Amino acid sequence: MLALAFIPGLVLLFAVWKFDTVEKESPILLLKLFGAGVAVMLIDIILRTLGLRLLEAAYSGNSILLFTFLDAFIFTALIEEGGRFLALKLLTWKDKEFNYTFDAIVYSVSVSVGFLVAENIVYIIKYGSAIRPVSLILPVFSQVIISVFMGYYYGLAKVADSKKEDQNRKIYLAEAVIVPTVIHGIYEMCIKTQRVSVLIVFAVYVLIMTVIAVTIFFNSRKQDAEIVWGTTDIKEGDGFEINVTDLLHKSDIAGKEADNEG
Repeated sequence: MLALAFIPGLVLLFAVWKFDTVEKESPILLLKLFGAGVAVMLIDIILRTLGLRLLEAAYSGNSILLFTFLDAFIFTALIEEGGRFLALKLLTWKDKEFNYTFDAIVYSVSVSVGFLVAENIVYIIKYGSAIRPVSLILPVFSQVIISVFMGYYYGLAKVADSKKEDQNRKIYLAEAVIVPTVIHGIYEMCIKTQRVSVLIVFAVYVLIMTVIAVTIFFNSRKQDAEIVWGTTDIKEGDGFEINVTDLLHKSDIAGKEADNEG
């Protein structure tokens, strides 16, 4: 049973890493992202527990649908996706390895796999042999699908940032959180409702999201493009490339101007 906590997620992560054929990311960076996902999961347990206690205390009992909605979208989806996004941005936004658009999807999947492996281990410790194998495998595939959406918009935000398009950067970063949260929230709502009609809709919904995510994944891989950094506002340690030829050219012009003035 413990092997099911690791194997599905690690196999998917390895597969995604292998698809990154232009310039593979270092295992060290992916390990950091995996570890960050584990940390996010542990923090998520605390925040979700506190949030549900507050929700239960404020809940009047008049609308179970409202309770389920808040639980699914706020105390599950938003906390999880928001935490994964913060880990993703803190560890990769200024990393020198983040120089191709497809990198963003690889990073996002790495965080999600770390989160889900830790979550599965907690489930096994808590429920033991009573847990069904499918409940360990299905969330891995669903969350990896959601992480593709996050990585896609995160990559677009990085491209916009490299072009100094601040407005687009903000929009894409917001979408990198909002879109996965909405997708995840709908997923949780369907699971928590436990009605046959809703579960049928849920199956169709999962199929559609899977097709879209797979399409995004392969299109992003096919159209993988280098992120070209500018030479302004570069701080030491940011990992951005400085065009040495341009700097020498500017220095030469400055020197000739100084000679002419002399």
